[in-house]
Amino acid sequence: MSFKKLHAFIGLVLLMLMHAAFAAHPLVSDDTSTQDAGNQQFEANTDWYTKQGVSSHVADFTYSYGALPNLDVFADLPLTASSPRGINDGALGLKWRYYERGATSFAIKPAIVVATGNQNRALGTGRTGAAVTLIGTYDASSWLLVGDVGMDMKRYALSADRQSNRGNLWRASVAVTYIVNAQWRVVTDIGIARNPDVNSSINPAFLVAGVVYSSGKDVDLDVGLRFGLNRAEVSHQAGAGVTLHF
Repeated sequence: MSFKKLHAFIGLVLLMLMHAAFAAHPLVSDDTSTQDAGNQQFEANTDWYTKQGVSSHVADFTYSYGALPNLDVFADLPLTASSPRGINDGALGLKWRYYERGATSFAIKPAIVVATGNQNRALGTGRTGAAVTLIGTYDASSWLLVGDVGMDMKRYALSADRQSNRGNLWRASVAVTYIVNAQWRVVTDIGIARNPDVNSSINPAFLVAGVVYSSGKDVDLDVGLRFGLNRAEVSHQAGAGVTLHF
């Protein structure tokens, strides 16, 4: 792999981690829903994507626990399944739905990003970081509209990473879910984020489309496609996931 491709790959991995840790697959946007007190949720998903001729395979695992009716705590662990294989930086956080009136609700989702990945193999930053997301949801019966804005604060252990990557990365996205019936949901998501590469002024923009199938109240299965809206994003991505409620 050439230095140019390696540099693009590292920036893409960091961008994928920024998105992957904070939303229900296949969406990038998160909604304000919580597990309710005492309930638990486990999510596992995997994605294959390509950008500038470089193909990669990633996976993500998230556990959430309902501490209060309107407060979840969660732990997230992403990993890279293609070369260089390994665990990426994980996250610990909470989601607090602090406002709910009628169809409208708002939540805040802060998290600490833990340096569990090896920065020397482009699997993490090498230092603890943080992220925060503000979430708004409008529930109109068969339609669910979600808007997210967030900030990721990254700290890099390696001097080369500090020189080539931005430390503060904003992001914004909007998602729409259409509930077909008790089993099927159609989802779409569009968003943009600050490019971590200090040498690029093009901010990656994306479009996601997918479906979610609920097998009873305890299991959700999903598939999704992600398309880049400019050359700073992945050219295409496909993935699948499972969510268990208990």
